[in-house]
Amino acid sequence: MEIFLLFPFLEKKILAVETSGETIRAALIVKKGRTHEIRDLVSLVRPSPEDDLPDIGMIKELGVRLGVSEGPAVFVTSMARAVEIPMDGARVYEMKQYELCEAVKWEVEPYTGVTGDNALVGVSVASKAAVEPGMIIPDDDDEETLVNVSVLERNVYRAVKERFKAAGFSLTRIYPPDVCFYMPLYLAPHEEASRAILEIGVDYSNFAILRGGAPLQINTLNISYEALKELLSGESESPDLEETIKFTVGQAPGPLPLVVSGVGAGDPEVVSYLAGVVPHGAEPLEIRKSAGLRGGEAAQNSAFATVSGAGIRELKAGSTRKIGISDEEALVLKVKRSAYLMPLVVMVLLFLVLFSHYEYMRFREGTLKKEMTHYKAVLSEKKATKAHYETLLTRSKKLRDEIDFIKKRIAFAQGDADKKIDHLIRVMEGVADAAPSRVVLTDFTQNGERLYTLSGEAGNLTSVGAYATGLQALAWCEVAEMKEIRQVGASFAFLFSIQTQGASE
Repeated sequence: MEIFLLFPFLEKKILAVETSGETIRAALIVKKGRTHEIRDLVSLVRPSPEDDLPDIGMIKELGVRLGVSEGPAVFVTSMARAVEIPMDGARVYEMKQYELCEAVKWEVEPYTGVTGDNALVGVSVASKAAVEPGMIIPDDDDEETLVNVSVLERNVYRAVKERFKAAGFSLTRIYPPDVCFYMPLYLAPHEEASRAILEIGVDYSNFAILRGGAPLQINTLNISYEALKELLSGESESPDLEETIKFTVGQAPGPLPLVVSGVGAGDPEVVSYLAGVVPHGAEPLEIRKSAGLRGGEAAQNSAFATVSGAGIRELKAGSTRKIGISDEEALVLKVKRSAYLMPLVVMVLLFLVLFSHYEYMRFREGTLKKEMTHYKAVLSEKKATKAHYETLLTRSKKLRDEIDFIKKRIAFAQGDADKKIDHLIRVMEGVADAAPSRVVLTDFTQNGERLYTLSGEAGNLTSVGAYATGLQALAWCEVAEMKEIRQVGASFAFLFSIQTQGASE
């Protein structure tokens, strides 16, 4: 950790803010390498709890108390809805992220009431499960995939973004609470184990089961903290509520106990009740701050599970941020919208490449001329003393050979070099262009003038075969031989040996 003390800019910080009823909470999450830590937590009472948008002054106050005045931030709000939409599996896995978002936003109106032209969405698709021995492989043409979608109205996002901007922060994404409350479990040492978490909130509760580091199911329950307290105190009798609780928490896998978070986790009576109905017991979620505890035990910080989870999700590596909602336009769309600039950009890049090459050749030519002048002077001196120093004859011959070698290098630099560079460019472009959309290249190595090694990963064997056929069809390719192919998880790793024709052919 000393490297982060010497180079603090290597740390990544994010301010996470959540509004929940009369309370606004914030967490400062820090990422150091692959580790995440919750630096500090703070909460304030909102003067206007009926306002769904965060107050500018309170955002500034949260930042002051957490020791930050600017930087990236994320916001968690129930105004963002999380839904599941069934879509054609083959079509979903073929689309790029920006294409999937564009397609999904026109499907969310029946689920959320938000029209497609006013919707901002975040989309996450689970990876295809690996086929185990004995399993029936479904037909992709008939298989539907549930796509996890976060939805928010565009004008609401802009209003929240402006408030964060006025407070000095840059809003990067907005998350629904449903996709954040379980994220603190990823900080636990047994994050890959099967676990269940129940968040008991002021207005409702969330329940999730995680298996292998991924959420297996997420349910929103119409169970509030107040209703649960009334049930435990005997003020109200609700057999349906009690039955719902027992059925829900009874799904918690073992051997680890059920994790309880939210405002209910700070109530020992609630945790004790749940521990009695869960087969493997229950325990409150402990959120420990690296800045030290301030105002209670770590279990009392479980109310910060959702806001901390939003920061962890934003900083976590991989595709976890895809479910977050952002108004940032995809780079591909920006490029397409500015297509009229592409010829100018290409021309400028080409000019820079050619100018750099020309300057490099001038530099090399000057260096070689200086070397030639030096060796010629040495050669003249040796010839003048040849009669007296016969032993220098060998040195004189060597100098002539070196001069010939330098001349060959000049000739190579002026002629053959361009041919070999052009040939190498054609090879690299051909290798890239022939790759199908389901193929990811990981290594491309030149082992000789005409021999190359190519490795990568593909989603299926069809893509590997299509890639090998495409390489063999290229004009410069003499032989494209598959050396190795093996399955790695849901993908197939492959290794090709490619022998090309000569640069002059």
